[in-house]
Amino acid sequence: MAIAGLSDAGATAERAVGMPLRQVLSSLHYAYPTAVFAYYVLTSTIAVCTLQTKSADRAHPRRRAITWLLTLVIVTYFAQLLVLGIQGLVRHIFPLAEQDTVIGLMSSALVFGVVLAGLSDTANPVWYPYMGCFGVALVLEPVVASLSFMVRPNEPLDVVGFFDISLVATRYLAVILALACYFEGNRSSRLEKGTDSERQSLLKANGNGHSHASHDSDSDDQSAATQQDGYGGTSDASTDSNQSSDTDDDENPYERRQRQASEKMEKRLKEKGNWLTYAKSFLVFFPYIWPVNNRSLQLRVVLVGFCLLAMNFLNVLIPRQMGIIMDSLSGTNHRNPWTEVLIFAGLKLVASEAGLSLLRQWLWIPVEFYSFDAISTAAYSHVLNLSSDFHDSKSSSDIMMAISCGQSISNILESICFRAVPMLIDMVVAFLYLSATLGPYEGFITIATAAVFMYIATRMIAALKTARRNEVGSWYREHYVRQAGIQGWSTVASFNQIGHEEARYSVAVKDRVDKTQKVYFGYVLAYAFQFLVLLCGLIAGAFLVVYQVTHGQATAGDFIMLLTYWGQLVAPLTFFASLGKSISRDLLQAEQLLEIMQTKPSVLNKEGAPPLRFKGGEVRFDHVYFSYDKKKEILKDIQFTAKPGMTVAFVGATGAGKSTILKLLDRFYDVTQGSIEIDGQDIRDVDLYSLRAQIGVVPQAPVLFDDTIMNNVRYAKLTATDEEVYEACKAASIHDQILTFSDGYQTRVGERGVKLSGGELQRVAIARAILKRPSIVLLDEATSAVDTETEQKIQEALRRLCEGRTTFIVAHRLSTIMNADRIIVVTGGEIVEQGSHEDLIRADGKYAELWSKQIFVKPKDKEPREDNNKHAGKGRKALSIVNDLTAEATSSELAKVKSPPTLNGQANAQANGQAKDSNSTAEANGKPNAQPNTPAHKKEV
Repeated sequence: MAIAGLSDAGATAERAVGMPLRQVLSSLHYAYPTAVFAYYVLTSTIAVCTLQTKSADRAHPRRRAITWLLTLVIVTYFAQLLVLGIQGLVRHIFPLAEQDTVIGLMSSALVFGVVLAGLSDTANPVWYPYMGCFGVALVLEPVVASLSFMVRPNEPLDVVGFFDISLVATRYLAVILALACYFEGNRSSRLEKGTDSERQSLLKANGNGHSHASHDSDSDDQSAATQQDGYGGTSDASTDSNQSSDTDDDENPYERRQRQASEKMEKRLKEKGNWLTYAKSFLVFFPYIWPVNNRSLQLRVVLVGFCLLAMNFLNVLIPRQMGIIMDSLSGTNHRNPWTEVLIFAGLKLVASEAGLSLLRQWLWIPVEFYSFDAISTAAYSHVLNLSSDFHDSKSSSDIMMAISCGQSISNILESICFRAVPMLIDMVVAFLYLSATLGPYEGFITIATAAVFMYIATRMIAALKTARRNEVGSWYREHYVRQAGIQGWSTVASFNQIGHEEARYSVAVKDRVDKTQKVYFGYVLAYAFQFLVLLCGLIAGAFLVVYQVTHGQATAGDFIMLLTYWGQLVAPLTFFASLGKSISRDLLQAEQLLEIMQTKPSVLNKEGAPPLRFKGGEVRFDHVYFSYDKKKEILKDIQFTAKPGMTVAFVGATGAGKSTILKLLDRFYDVTQGSIEIDGQDIRDVDLYSLRAQIGVVPQAPVLFDDTIMNNVRYAKLTATDEEVYEACKAASIHDQILTFSDGYQTRVGERGVKLSGGELQRVAIARAILKRPSIVLLDEATSAVDTETEQKIQEALRRLCEGRTTFIVAHRLSTIMNADRIIVVTGGEIVEQGSHEDLIRADGKYAELWSKQIFVKPKDKEPREDNNKHAGKGRKALSIVNDLTAEATSSELAKVKSPPTLNGQANAQANGQAKDSNSTAEANGKPNAQPNTPAHKKEV
């Protein structure tokens, strides 16, 4: 009795001690995979956000061994599950083991499978997330094994028990070996780094003779990395460059823009150092995204948040209500089915597009459009206030595309805050609710299905990248062939190549259709696999619930609830599978806008600068130097002074820097060195807008807006009356021409004035300058696109405009600037001569050389000879003057210029003779005494 009592007391004590151990073991079965997964996700996120993945550029020498050992760990978990299954079948026991044991094994296999997938998909991984998982296993595996042995029944081990213990030992050994491989590989890598630079040959081995070639792929990879990066390595940069250029040649415009945006984002990421700092740079858009000063819109945002939370609750309540209806119909509960159906109908109505969705959209649409409008307006304003160097270096299409990318900022915000967060809450709630209602097995099925779905979806979408790239390229090729054929129709028709273009287009369309079909089939296949994963998860969950229903552990309503709830998980899973790609695309587009918003104008309007005090218009260039790129100087030591009312002309070869001088005066650029003063005031120290208000510009290639002529002319002075516009157009000799148009002054000129001729376009621009009534006038080849008769009228108008005003002229036709007060000859960015026309001609320098090239002689055609012997002298070519001066003015000007040596001093005499012949002919025809093919000389301001 005493012995029996002692035995019972010992058994009771064992049970008393065993119960806490069993609870600890049960907790560890759930905590172990959770800890591994949490560590892996956290450290991987840190590695990505801190850009450690960018610097992991060297393959680990023992990566293959570590991968195989990780695979072995996963296999041991599945083997243990198989052992449990066999043991249950042999002993006719179900469930096979304690629920926490099975869940722990399956969860561990799933978590380490995720780790293996991450390691396999990463070319050059950051290792501490993976090694940390092994570290957690190194600590917890023996604890779990020990507790499992302590709580097992006190009976001898059978074969299955020994096999189970051997699996645990094998797994623990694999963990130790994986850690040992990692540290040993690090040690060998450090040793190799110290000796590579001394051992590597200075001459790169050719492709035919590799001594000591290694057959180990890991060694090959390491050797290749060493040859590329080590000291003394002569990597063939030209080959890489050629390959890059080949790739660039195959790029379509969309791919090129995406690549350039990606490169800019990578560069900015490296500069910022981590994703968090990089993301902070987008805070520049916060005042435009969040309605700072609009309480009404702020309230709308808060209410949208409440709507989203309500939708999360409805996503749980609707499936639950379906289960309640089924239970009420089956008699499991005593609720009124009619009432429950009405409740279900009300919940569906609230959750439908006519309920909370409608309310949410009504609340959100004003906020969304506020954000888009604010960003677009701010971006456009910022671009307009940037300096000329920005606009000259960027294509207008890229700028306009970047401004339109304001929507991408709103998309990122909406995707993260109003879609990703609510859907993540839905997923977490689904896991918790299903686990609480149907048990941990159902929770595991949900998590496993989601993980496999995400992995397959992302992998298959990534596999379609090349096919998608080819499809986009085929679209661009088709568009190019179609556009080329239509735009070049006249050439196609002239060379009778319509059939050829039809064949080209047919081939392009067929190529595009084939590639599009491949992409579509790829997406269909991806969706099919995703559906199969969801179907497998649903079937597994359904079998589990059916088992529970048949054993009285659940009701039929729970089965209906599961089916309904499972259908709601498709949208979140599909969204998360494509979330990374959509955010990446939006970030690339937002990066273009961010780059513009962070660009600062190089020409700054000094804060508090006083307005320009105009006192007459004296302009002084004081030792001005200028370069566009800070490397090559465009202007060198430009120094001159223009008195009030003086006309200064700049002449010289193309590219000499003449137009740049005008841009500096209008402060499109700031000088690199020196200063420009107007009436003794440095133009950098006065208000920029007051400066430009005093300056009127007529460019060589004027740009008109796609608007009416009236509005284009009035653009110089928005408050001008119609009469003022008419007077300006009359002064520019364009008024009568405008009245001949079908809509008169309301005629639209087309984009950049394409509907006007060159002369009409130039005169409208001159009328615009006349209407402004500036104090300083800049004429950059202002009369280059008009005929002689119109030019004479324009010169008279410009004389009236420029009278009493300081005027600067850039001209290539020297006859138009003969009467300028000062002519400055610019060569290579330097002033080589300056003075009046007469002075420069007498100086016989660069200006005289340019003048002589424009006032040149041209041989007449041979006169017909009656025979080969008579009038032999008439076979000599007579000379005629070709320029825009009268015969008398030509003779006078040629007398000032040294005759070319090849003419042997005969140019002037022949010119005079030709002029007399011309006059005689004119008198015979009853016309005024003027050269018939050359206009009368027109004096320039």
